[in-house]
Amino acid sequence: MPKLDFPSILTDSSRALMDYTASVVGNDAEQFKELIDIAYQAKSPLCMRAARVADACCERNPELIRPYLAKMMKDLSGIRDMAVKRVFMHILIRHSMVDDEEAMGMLVDTLFRWMQDDSQAISVRAYSLVILENVAKQYPELKSELAAVLEETLPYWDSTGLQTLGKKTIKRLTHK
Repeated sequence: MPKLDFPSILTDSSRALMDYTASVVGNDAEQFKELIDIAYQAKSPLCMRAARVADACCERNPELIRPYLAKMMKDLSGIRDMAVKRVFMHILIRHSMVDDEEAMGMLVDTLFRWMQDDSQAISVRAYSLVILENVAKQYPELKSELAAVLEETLPYWDSTGLQTLGKKTIKRLTHK
C-alpha cells in the first residue's frame, strides 16, 4: 500500500473522514505507527485527528495498539493536548493491561491523581475511574484502595454524573 499523506487527508474532524481513513489504514502497522507518531508530535488539530483515527483503527484491529501501550501508559501524564489525552485514555479503557510493571504503576499513579483532581476535565476523571476499575479486575489488591479513595473523595465531586459513576463503581468493587 502506498504511504498515506495524513496531514493532507485529515483536513477535518468529521466522523466520516475518520472512518474512511481508518478503513484505508486497515491493519497496516506502518501506517498505524505514523498515526501514533503524529498524535504525539503534531500540533492541534492534526494530532487530535490522528489520535481519533488511531483509536478507530485499534478498535477494528486491536493488535495494532499492543506495541504502543506501555509507552502510552508511561507518557500519558505528560500529554498536553486535551483531545489526544482523552483519545489515548479511551484506547486504554479497552486495552488497560500490559506486562510492563513500570508502565502499569505509572498509569495507576497518574489515574489516581487525576481522578481526585478537580482541575481535570470531568471526562478525564471519569475515564480514569473506568480504567482503574479495569486494572483492579486484574490486580484485586487495588479494589479496596480504589473503593476507599472513592468513598473519601466522591462527596466533594462537583459532577452528579461522576458521583453516580463513582457510587456504581464502589458497589461493583465491594460486592464481587
